[in-house]
Amino acid sequence: MKLSSESRNSGVAKATSLLVSSKLAIYRLAKWVAILSIVAMFLSLMTGVFVRYVLSTNLVWISEVPNVFFPWLTMSAIVAAAAKNEHIGINLIVDHLPAMVRNSVIFSTNALAMVAFAIMAYYGLDIIGIAGDQRLPATKIAMSWAYWSVVVGFAALAVVSLINIMMLLVGHAEHSASIVSHGEEVL
Repeated sequence: MKLSSESRNSGVAKATSLLVSSKLAIYRLAKWVAILSIVAMFLSLMTGVFVRYVLSTNLVWISEVPNVFFPWLTMSAIVAAAAKNEHIGINLIVDHLPAMVRNSVIFSTNALAMVAFAIMAYYGLDIIGIAGDQRLPATKIAMSWAYWSVVVGFAALAVVSLINIMMLLVGHAEHSASIVSHGEEVL
C-alpha cells in the first residue's frame, strides 16, 4: 500500500513538529535549570555578603552552594545552546556544500557527537559512584549532586544530536540556522 503525497507530508509534518517541540522542551528545561542555578548562587552569595559585613560573622555553607550549582549552570547552558543551534560551529564551508554532501556532513557530525556524548554520560556514572561518598564539609551534601550535571548534560546533548539526525532524515535540516529570537524571547 502506497501513501499519497498528502498523507506522507502530513506524517512528516507531525514528526517534524514533534521533533521541534522536543528540542524546544529541552531548551526550556535547560534554561530554567540555568536560571535557578544562578538565582541560588546569587542569593547564597548575597546572604554571605550581608552576614559578613552587616552581622560581622561568617556562614561556612555559603561557599559550598556554588560548588553544587555552578556545574548545573554550565551544563544546562551548553544544552540550551545546542538545543537552539547556538553552539560553536564552523558552518562557513558546510553552508556552501551541495545539499547531499551537506546533509552527509550534518548526519556524520551529529552521529559522532551523539555517540561521544552518550559515552561521556555513561562514564560519568563512574565518577558519581566514586564521588558519592565525598561530602561537602558544612552542608554534608554529596559531591555526586554536582557530578550528576555532567551525566544529565551529556545525556541531553546526545538526545539533541539524535533529534537533529531524525530531523535531517524527515527532511527538516536546520543545522546552521539559529532558532533563537535574540531579545524577543519570553521566559
